[in-house]
Amino acid sequence: MQYMNKQIKKILIVLLCLVWVIGIGVIRYIHYQNSAIVICIDAGHGGYDTGAIAADGTYEKSLTLAYAKQIGTYLEASDENIRVVYTRTSDTVSWPSNVSKDLKARVQYTKDEEADYYLSIHFNSADASAYGYTAYVKCDDKASKAIYKTMAQNLSKSGWEYDRGIETTTNYPLYVVDNLSIPSMLVEVGFITNKNELQDLEQSTYRKTICKAIANAYISYIQKQSDD
Repeated sequence: MQYMNKQIKKILIVLLCLVWVIGIGVIRYIHYQNSAIVICIDAGHGGYDTGAIAADGTYEKSLTLAYAKQIGTYLEASDENIRVVYTRTSDTVSWPSNVSKDLKARVQYTKDEEADYYLSIHFNSADASAYGYTAYVKCDDKASKAIYKTMAQNLSKSGWEYDRGIETTTNYPLYVVDNLSIPSMLVEVGFITNKNELQDLEQSTYRKTICKAIANAYISYIQKQSDD
């Protein structure tokens, strides 16, 4: 009987330790959820919408997804206070095959996740000679403008050229940017219609370099805000 009581005590102690460990984990998770900076990364197009199609058959939607996920990986690996959410993580989309409902769904998802920043990844298309990167933000969005400035500096240092500058949605209205009150930016990383640029964009080495430059721009801005 005494032996059984000792065994029961040991089991109770183990159970109490497990409850304590689980409890600490839950508290930390809740704290993380409540204190983290949330960045919503939107991989442009997807599902029914291929986006631009390159001469070699490459779909814009495939590139945007690869870049969006890579940027998100760098963001979360670089700062434990950053939580990344994605409007999509595969080519299966949750919204109807309708452009208007598609755009509204991306905006609503960002709001539902209570994101602090919104970044939409796209690739440009024009004549075969056009190249370079650019971004679109709201006219009064000082945060995104500052982030883009650092982003351009990072890209330039990494050898990714060239900076076509930043545009505002005053001249180029964009639903996903204009209908969010948080710092919101749509980045056109490069031209899918430029054969040489596309070859670089499809290389994993260039993708890692570009994604890291973009992620580091957000990290620098967020850390600066926390220091001020």
